[in-house]
Amino acid sequence: MRRKWRFLFLLLFLWGCVTYGRDFPVYPVKNIETNVTTQKEIFAHFGEPVRKGLDSGYETWTYSFHSYEMGQLRDSKELYVVFNKNATVRSYSFTSK
Repeated sequence: MRRKWRFLFLLLFLWGCVTYGRDFPVYPVKNIETNVTTQKEIFAHFGEPVRKGLDSGYETWTYSFHSYEMGQLRDSKELYVVFNKNATVRSYSFTSK
């Protein structure tokens, strides 16, 4: 019986606070300049991306952080960066809650 209570308590605790991704600073986003900011500078500010991919042949990096509390979204931010072939920022988008 005691084991069931421990499991129930652990389940409720984990359901209460859940995060996805890695938190990252927001202030460097305003300094990103297309065709100027380099891939190395993005890495220096934000670290390793959560996802890497390709968009029409251009490398993409995604930084994402979502925090849920009691099943509801509490904090959310996502930075999506597309790089030119010369490793400068081609375009980017940032969203937050």
